[in-house]
Amino acid sequence: MTNNSMKKAAIILSLSIVTAVFPGQAWAEQGTSTSTPANVTSSANSNPYEVAGINDPAEFTAYFAKLQKAVEGNKPAEVADLIAYPLNLNKDNKKYVFYNKNEFIKKYDRVFTSRVRENLLAQKADKVFVNYQGIMVGDGDLWIGKQNNKLGVIAVNILNNPYDVAGINDPIVFEHNFSLLQKNVKEGKKSEVANLMVYPLKVNHNGKTMQIKTKKDFIAKYDKIINAKVKKALLAQKVDKVFVNWKGVMIGNGELWIGQFGEQVGVFVINQ
Repeated sequence: MTNNSMKKAAIILSLSIVTAVFPGQAWAEQGTSTSTPANVTSSANSNPYEVAGINDPAEFTAYFAKLQKAVEGNKPAEVADLIAYPLNLNKDNKKYVFYNKNEFIKKYDRVFTSRVRENLLAQKADKVFVNYQGIMVGDGDLWIGKQNNKLGVIAVNILNNPYDVAGINDPIVFEHNFSLLQKNVKEGKKSEVANLMVYPLKVNHNGKTMQIKTKKDFIAKYDKIINAKVKKALLAQKVDKVFVNWKGVMIGNGELWIGQFGEQVGVFVINQ
């Protein structure tokens, strides 16, 4: 996991349990306090999950496989059985609590969002981050641990995504690709820059539009496409200062637009 990912994961919950219950209130706000997970704790023995209070590593790996299967099969009721209630949901700097399966199932799609599901299914059981608070999945999307003597999901964190309106699912992917784009353009690595374009790429100049259909075509016309104006705008852009709307993420004064197409996040329009 990158340092950037770990910083993003550091918005995670405090694991304190709120005991005041309002019957039937599944989406009740319970406060905004969060805490930062400690550094990864390694164990010299054969149980890497011991620090999280899990005595049998096989118990966790079997549970984790069952959770992934239920989520992959889109079975909310089965996922609900794998939650250790009360479940904390952290979203928009606020904490909400789910006290039982019925409450959770009603809000399943708002708790297990597409990002949460994707990061869970991509996670390898032997690559998780572990500390005294529990076992972290993805970039802090889920925490698993023992609560009330039950192994289960104890917290879900909906990480803020400033690029969501542009249709970009994962802010870390966008920021990684943007950083690569700046680096490769600065170093003049034409082939690597070509990999960060979405084809057909539209290049607008003096009211005319040229379509670049392939990477080979892009590389051949690289110096005409990534001209001095485009390069200057890209390299001067701060990632936290981009303009975002439903069309995509704007770089500079519109010299480049970045968006997501399928699984690819890349430049789809260049305005010279």
